[in-house]
Amino acid sequence: MSENNLLMGIDIGTTTSKGVIATPDGKIVASCGFEHDISRPAADMAEHDADKVWWGDFVRVCRNLLEISGVDPESISAVSCSTMYPTLVPVDTNGNALRQGILYGIDRRALTQIEKLKGILSDDYCLKVSGNGLSTQSIAPKIMWIKENEPEVFEKTYKFMNASGYITHKLTGEFIMDHGSASLGGVPYRLAENTWDTVTIKALGINSDQLPELVWADQIVGHVSAEAAAETHLSVNTLVAAGTGDHVTESLSQGYVRSGAASISYGTAMGTDVCTDRLLTVPGISSSLTCFKGLYTVGGGMLNGSSLTRWFRDNLSCFDEKMMAEEGFDPYAVLNEQARNIPAGCDGLLALPYFSGEKIPFFDMDAKGVLFGLTLRHTRVHIYRALMEGIAFGLRHIIECIQNAGFVVEEVISTGGGASGDVFTQIVSDVTGLKQQVLKASHGSPMGAAFLAGLASGVIKDRSEILNWNEVARYVTPDPSKKQLYDERYIVFRDLYANTKNLMKLL
Repeated sequence: MSENNLLMGIDIGTTTSKGVIATPDGKIVASCGFEHDISRPAADMAEHDADKVWWGDFVRVCRNLLEISGVDPESISAVSCSTMYPTLVPVDTNGNALRQGILYGIDRRALTQIEKLKGILSDDYCLKVSGNGLSTQSIAPKIMWIKENEPEVFEKTYKFMNASGYITHKLTGEFIMDHGSASLGGVPYRLAENTWDTVTIKALGINSDQLPELVWADQIVGHVSAEAAAETHLSVNTLVAAGTGDHVTESLSQGYVRSGAASISYGTAMGTDVCTDRLLTVPGISSSLTCFKGLYTVGGGMLNGSSLTRWFRDNLSCFDEKMMAEEGFDPYAVLNEQARNIPAGCDGLLALPYFSGEKIPFFDMDAKGVLFGLTLRHTRVHIYRALMEGIAFGLRHIIECIQNAGFVVEEVISTGGGASGDVFTQIVSDVTGLKQQVLKASHGSPMGAAFLAGLASGVIKDRSEILNWNEVARYVTPDPSKKQLYDERYIVFRDLYANTKNLMKLL
């Protein structure tokens, strides 16, 4: 294919890597995706091999996109990546990872360091400075954990990088981190000033030059190097945009270019946010930057979403390896059709979705998953639907926090792989009372990354053009007949956590 000014966007997620080649007007030329695993060296740890998963999957997706599309690499004007975030990997002067990359809030190793930093900086200081209180989502405690537990790694560290910055370094040789990714990681980032916080840097015992240069996601960092071109099969003439976090690009793909836009992302970790031009720091919810200076996102994500339906698929479904390998077999389509026949409320079965602890809105990493109300009449399919309802109740909790902060949320734009099935999206609307516009393309994060590549390179002239990329597949409206039931179950959902959280700590 000889079309010019094509754009490539690649997303490296928690369990899946995806990519697209798109035209400047948002039409998909090619797409692909691959699953990968999380490394868990201990029960409280979650890691990725930076070379095998982050860079390895980036290379794999690049090559696959070029192969299946037949696109001339010279036709790719620019490329950008998005990744799960906040993440942390220490690198040496050559940009080589000194250990495996530490993942976001699902990694709980730094609980002791969180308490130490609260004693040094205070949680109020961190919230005021960064828009986020100290939690397992925060980057500073993880840096402190490396310092205290892996001193030999700490001593060799030239830069503390994140996943998207690591990939961008592999592509260009530059050491950078985008503002959006840095802001969600909390301190040592200063949200109002868009700089690193010297007070936190001093508390960590690091040098300011050990943190990467801060850039904006819609900024060009360089060209694909000759070495990277040989690995990815991209052209050395292809421009590289800074890249950012997956939730940032997912939100961008939903039209996050104006204040007041609201979204739900149906990903491995579910999230819901409102876009605003007001800088707010609100306890219980996250405030961070979008792709653009002066435009913020308020809300936050749960630590689980589609990860729970995948867990069910892998552990509780009846699908063996032979069935899963059959061409065209979609296990989720089968499960969704079965769940459609289970009544709302799952015949009295209720699930707490906190299988990895929870961040927004109560930051409790000792929280556990719970199946409450099991009887002999319940089936595996009841459990599957209860997990979806539990996730929806968690989203409702976050939405209430956003509304309490002064935002009106009545309708959201929804994207992500989990939004492709109508059963899950209907449950979310029925539980939250929100109308949803479900976008046609389920390529949210890589599409947002491709758009950023176009915007940074000048192929796309204005950020508002993303609205032309959006095509609504369907609208989902709440079923009023289910409101009373779900209102009552939501009260039980909230009480169930409140009444078991201390017991959870004992486990």
